[in-house]
This record gives sequence, C-alpha cells and structure tokens, in this order.
Amino acid sequence: MGEIIDVPALVRDLAASAGAEPGSVAPSKMRADVLALLKDRITAGRTAAEAMLFEDGSGLFCAARLSALQDEIIRAVYDFALERVFVASNLSSGERVAVVAVGGYGRGTLAPGSDIDLLFLLPYKQTVLGEQVLEFLLYLLWDLGFKVG
Repeated sequence: MGEIIDVPALVRDLAASAGAEPGSVAPSKMRADVLALLKDRITAGRTAAEAMLFEDGSGLFCAARLSALQDEIIRAVYDFALERVFVASNLSSGERVAVVAVGGYGRGTLAPGSDIDLLFLLPYKQTVLGEQVLEFLLYLLWDLGFKVG
C-alpha cells in the first residue's frame, strides 16, 4: 500500500496539524489543515492508482487499491479523532466502536465514485465520546466529498 499512500507520513502530518499539545491549535484551523492534507493525500493516492491501472490494465487491482486507500484514510481519521481531537486514552469496552466496511467497499473492491458504505458497531449503549468520534469521522468524510452510506 506504500505506493498509494505513505501511512506513517500521513499519521505524522495529521498529528502536526493538531499542534504539540491538545488545544494548542484552534479547532477551525486544525479542521481546515486536516481537510487540506487529506484532500492532497487522496488525490495523490488516486493518481497513483490510475497510473498503476494504465501499467497493469487491471480494473480489479485498481478497485482494490482504491479500497485500501480508503481504509487507510478512515483508519487515520478515526485514530486522529481519538488521540488528538478528543484525547481519549485507556478506553473502556463501552467506549470502543468498530468501523466496518460493507458492500463493494467491504469486499475490497471500491469503484471510483462509489459510495463508502460503513457500518458502525457500538457497545450496548452509545457514549458521548463514541458519538463525538463518529460524528467527527462522518462530517470529515462528507467534507472530503465522499458519499457515505
């Protein structure tokens, strides 16, 4: 996946957009910086997937690459929300949430322009933290132009 997106660099750059200390960057600036960073990485990843498509001619491989790119973006945003935006550590089992890809995306074959179908598995009762993190994730995905189903 490194040829599509450099995950360690993405994680590092997301952390930098939040500042050295929690609350050291205004939320509106942090959000704008995160959006710009993610848009850049998504564009670069899609461009790389397209170039590989022209090289190998496999639409199935291209769809798998786009799916893997989406996985890394969602994983990075979710982790960023927990670690840098809401600063949650030592989560209880009641605060954990699973983000599950379904549909074509869940099968690892995401066609360009397809919906991002997600299922959120929650503990028996939703917590404020879980709600905030999922809301942050969804709004960011929508702001990036994804159709989330």
